[in-house]
Amino acid sequence: MNATVDDEWGVVQRLLPPGWESAARELGAFRRARYIAEPGALLRLLLFHAVNDSGLRETVGQARASGIASMSQVALLKRLRTSGAWLAWIGAELCRGWRDAPRVANAMRLRAVDSTTVQGPASKGIDWRVHYSLDLNSLSCDWFELTDARGGERLERTPMQSGDVLLADRNYLQPAGIAAAHCAGAYVLIRMRWTHPALQDQRGRPFRALDHARSVKTGQVKAWSVEFPTSARQTVTGRVVVMRLPTPLAAQAVRRRQRKSAKTGKTLDPRSVEAAQFVMLFTTLPQSLLADAEVAELYRFRWQVELAFKRMKQLLKLGRLPHQDAAVARTWIHAKLVVALLLETMFRNARTLSPWGYKL
Repeated sequence: MNATVDDEWGVVQRLLPPGWESAARELGAFRRARYIAEPGALLRLLLFHAVNDSGLRETVGQARASGIASMSQVALLKRLRTSGAWLAWIGAELCRGWRDAPRVANAMRLRAVDSTTVQGPASKGIDWRVHYSLDLNSLSCDWFELTDARGGERLERTPMQSGDVLLADRNYLQPAGIAAAHCAGAYVLIRMRWTHPALQDQRGRPFRALDHARSVKTGQVKAWSVEFPTSARQTVTGRVVVMRLPTPLAAQAVRRRQRKSAKTGKTLDPRSVEAAQFVMLFTTLPQSLLADAEVAELYRFRWQVELAFKRMKQLLKLGRLPHQDAAVARTWIHAKLVVALLLETMFRNARTLSPWGYKL
């Protein structure tokens, strides 16, 4: 086997969290030095397989030619089956350091929460779901979790702390998530459907956002104080903030709803057409921290998490899963996410510490 060329793999290892080598042994990814001499070579092989978009045969052939490792396809397949927990640990540790990043005014930390799906080969549905939180101050991932298709979008999955402001889309407006954020001392800013969970006005009467939205004119931002029942005994105080979209954007939103309805073959409810003309938001941010118009403006930054998913799927091919075996697929997705986090780490270090992106 030829000696491995010095191609700066040592730079990548400096970006890894402390204890990554011992974790390989503790989590069962590296049990003995057979085919591969040490955990670093195994990690390099796993990341190479994930980003190279090649099959097992090509991966082991290139690894042998470059001097990284000499093993069969079956041996690599076994390593893929046993390395998922290790890669998940590395990803979680890379995120952990960013969770206490510098905060914006009033000690608030803005975070966009969402999920994206991954489909396997010849799949006609969702096989995996990546749950993800993006720190909007640094545009870095500060948490992720991988589940199968049954792992729904739930805000309570996300680790929260006092001062967090969680921006999320419609699926996350659920009582359990609102209660979890309230208990942690975090705030939420979530878009609403017209079929939103039950709300009450300050007199205890049912509150329906669409009924009140009809009074909002283009260019206006209106808000109403509401109570969100999270259980039989607890309610959380918040605001419903509504703005009407300009006519061209409203027409575009209506057309999207109509196309989606035609594609699924479902009858479009007239209230869905009406609601498409508004942006309706629920937030627990008090008026003293953020005015109504500022709430509507802040929500626009949630789009950054969509751009992060787009980059991962277009540049790292996260959405193209080549494996059907569940354990291998989980390892492959975690390897992709570790690569994305290492790139973020290098970029962040270059921006804040040094132009070469790592400590000497």
